[in-house]
Amino acid sequence: MNNFDFINSIKINSCGISDCSADWRWDTGENGFHDFDFWFVVRGKGRMTSNNETVSVLPGSCLLLFPRTHYIGEHDVSSPLMTMNVHFSLPENLSSEIYADRTSLTCLCISDPAYLSGILQRVIYLYNSGNFSLSETVFCSALAEYFTQNCISPKSKAKKEYGGNKNLILKKMCDAVNTSPENTPSLAQFAKEYGYSTDYLGKIFSSGVGISFSEYTANARINKAKLLLSSTSLSLEEISENLGYYDTCHFSKQFKRITGISPGKYKRHM
Repeated sequence: MNNFDFINSIKINSCGISDCSADWRWDTGENGFHDFDFWFVVRGKGRMTSNNETVSVLPGSCLLLFPRTHYIGEHDVSSPLMTMNVHFSLPENLSSEIYADRTSLTCLCISDPAYLSGILQRVIYLYNSGNFSLSETVFCSALAEYFTQNCISPKSKAKKEYGGNKNLILKKMCDAVNTSPENTPSLAQFAKEYGYSTDYLGKIFSSGVGISFSEYTANARINKAKLLLSSTSLSLEEISENLGYYDTCHFSKQFKRITGISPGKYKRHM
C-alpha cells in the first residue's frame, strides 16, 4: 500500500491494552469483527490463525486484522501475551484499497517497536481522554509505520533473497545517516563493521530501503541543507563545506537535482 491518503478518513471505534491471562484464547467467530483491528504485541509469544494459515507472534509483531474474517489467537502459557489494539473503520471505497493488497495472513516484524508502542500509547491516552479527532490523527502515524514496514519486513525481497533479518543493520545505518549526514561512514566502512562485502551490503540496503545507500545519504544531506538555508545566515560556501561537499558547485547541482530548485532560490523563498 503506497498511497496513504485513506488514513485521513479513519474513525477509531475502540482501543486499549490487553494483558492476557494464562488461559487466554481469542476467537472472533466465523463472521469476525465489523471493523479493522490493528494488533501490536508488546510481550509474550503466541499464534494467530485464519483460513487454515497460522503465523507466530512475538514482541514487536504487528498484524492488521480484517473485517468479516475469522481469527483465532492463542499464546504460550509460560509467556502470555500483552497486546495493544485499535479497532477502526474506513469508508467502503477506501477499505477496498487495503483489501486489494491483501494476499495472506501477514505478521510484520516492526523495525522500531519502541517507536510504534509510543505512538499507540499516545493514541489510547488521547482516545480515553475524549480527544477522538486527535487520537485518530496520531493513529495515522502508526498505520503509516505499519505499511512502510512492507519494505523491510521479514517477507520482503531482502529477507527472501539474502536470508536473515537485516532490519537492525539497516536501521543502524539509516540512524547514522540521519543523525550526522555530513559525517556518515562510507558504505565500505559499514560493510567492514558488519562483516559483509561492500557490494552485498549495498544490495541489502537498496532492496530493504528502496533506494541506494548513496541516494539515501544525498537526500539526508540536502534535507539538512534545507534546514541550514532556512534557519541560519550561513553562506552557500559555508553550508557546502559543513555538509562535506568538495565544492559549492557540486552541492548546488545535487540540491537542484533533488529539490528541483537551486539552493539560492530556496533560501530567498523561505
